Amino acid sequence: MLDAGLTTRMSGSSYKQFGKEVLCTQIHFSMLEAMFEVDHEVQRQLDPKKRRDIRDFILDSLKKGEPFYFSPFVFSSRGNIQEIDGGFMLKPGCSIYVLDAQHRMSAIASAISQLKSKKEAAEETGNQAEAEEARKFIQILAGYPVSMQVYLDLNQQEERQLFTDYNTERREAHPGFMLLYDQRDAYTELTRTIAEQMKTRLDIDQVRSRLTEANTSITSLITMKKCLLALFEGCLTVKTGNPYYKGCKASEVPAIAEAFFSSWLQLFPKRMTDRKNYACGVTGVQVALAYTVYTLTREQSLTHMEAIQQLQLLKKRCTWKHDDPAFDHMYNKPSKQVRNHSNSTAIKRTMLEFLLIIREERERLNDRQ
Repeated sequence: MLDAGLTTRMSGSSYKQFGKEVLCTQIHFSMLEAMFEVDHEVQRQLDPKKRRDIRDFILDSLKKGEPFYFSPFVFSSRGNIQEIDGGFMLKPGCSIYVLDAQHRMSAIASAISQLKSKKEAAEETGNQAEAEEARKFIQILAGYPVSMQVYLDLNQQEERQLFTDYNTERREAHPGFMLLYDQRDAYTELTRTIAEQMKTRLDIDQVRSRLTEANTSITSLITMKKCLLALFEGCLTVKTGNPYYKGCKASEVPAIAEAFFSSWLQLFPKRMTDRKNYACGVTGVQVALAYTVYTLTREQSLTHMEAIQQLQLLKKRCTWKHDDPAFDHMYNKPSKQVRNHSNSTAIKRTMLEFLLIIREERERLNDRQ
């Protein structure tokens, strides 16, 4: 809250929304931080994990020199902002109350706090370059222009209702669009890069998270990202935080990823996109292939490139049709399709079937030599 003697003036424009007066304005974060309060009778409890994720996104963007954007922060002034000549004024000693921005506000403040600690540590150890970088980032965040919508005349009950509407009626962006535009995640960026490289060789759906039988694409961005997580980390669930590539260097990752998806051109039948007859286009089978490569690198000390080459042994036995013996554990006879193929249990079972075929085919090759 601002000191009683201070007056905050701001420019902006007002309009009516649902019969309520709303101010649209933009101010620097350092000023906003001194103006707002959280009313815990209106707001839910802050989620530290969500704050951390947003903070890490901010710090990562600063490190990369990339801009980051947020949708407008939403506040209620409870009558504490008055229109004056040439703009608006927050009454001395008064605050505005956050309705939709608590985690973003807290994340920016947390990023500044972390940078201040980093700056102090760097100064004490004589690392002037690191201290200067932290100082520059602090300055950027303090001056970050926050776009705001401020409801001027809501009562507390109306605030609670608006908060509920924001957090129950709002819909998150479709995951396909998130993969197209999200810059916060290394695996997302890798997925986009590989998809761009492969676009003339594989038909990749850019938006859908689930491909139907009628879809002619072999895979989607969503599935490709799942494959990459399984390929490099053996992860079959949601991944948070920075990547931890196992069995290879970060510099080798792009080439390995491209080699994995390129291997499908020789491994799958020519009509690979025919989902009615072939199971090679379903998510669980594709992720299981990636998980097979990961398992070969861990259990047999193969490089990723060597393990990817081993996948070619599968085509000696696997027809990739839905009723192939490798898919017995998830084959649904009434529909004549594989079902429930993308849960972790099914993926692991499919991976074991693939490993068995690879081992047996390798033994046959060795017997002939």
